Amino acid sequence: MRQDKKDLGWRPVAAFTAIGIAAFVGHRLWPTFCPPLTDETTMVCAREWIGALSGWAAFAAAAASVPYLIRQWQEARKQTSFTIGDDEPTLDVVEHLQEENRLVVRIVNWNRRAVFVTGIYATTKTRPQHMEDDIGIWQVQTAESEDRSGRLPIQIKGWEHRGDRPGFARIDLFLLRKLPGEGQGWQRDQSVPFPRDAKITTKMLMLGNVHRVFELEADAFPQM
Repeated sequence: MRQDKKDLGWRPVAAFTAIGIAAFVGHRLWPTFCPPLTDETTMVCAREWIGALSGWAAFAAAAASVPYLIRQWQEARKQTSFTIGDDEPTLDVVEHLQEENRLVVRIVNWNRRAVFVTGIYATTKTRPQHMEDDIGIWQVQTAESEDRSGRLPIQIKGWEHRGDRPGFARIDLFLLRKLPGEGQGWQRDQSVPFPRDAKITTKMLMLGNVHRVFELEADAFPQM
């Protein structure tokens, strides 16, 4: 509801602005359209003003319909891209419902071309460049197989047959921190929670006549 009110807030301002402009223009042009009136010129003046106002009204109606037509065009483009298989893959991140300190990353390939996940990393506002902790892959599940090796790249098949389920990859992630081990110079890994402001980014490679490299990003947790 807040968003709706915010979107409607420009309308009163636009209305008052339009009225002010119309009043100013009318005041400036009144002597031109309507010289000092006599009984013979009253009807001529009224006719010209009505004709001018009808033209401006038609222009205003056409201008008001432009945003609606643009939205229709954008939706038509989205539907066309989806139909022919040119839509972009999507990335979703949620907390694991049963395992503590684990995230579930799901990538769905809505494109007819195959894609590869070539890298996964996390960033935060406090440590935006490189986190001191390392991301580990617990397991990877695709439409064809399940893999616990955690190796990259991960292939996601293209959605060639629109009647079938699109290709996807579910990747379970955890965060590892290096801690001192029992022996001198030894280290051990410990799973730690992801920062609440963490963002998960995946590096993607899409195959085609010209291979394309891009990134997908999503918040690890809901942001208030």
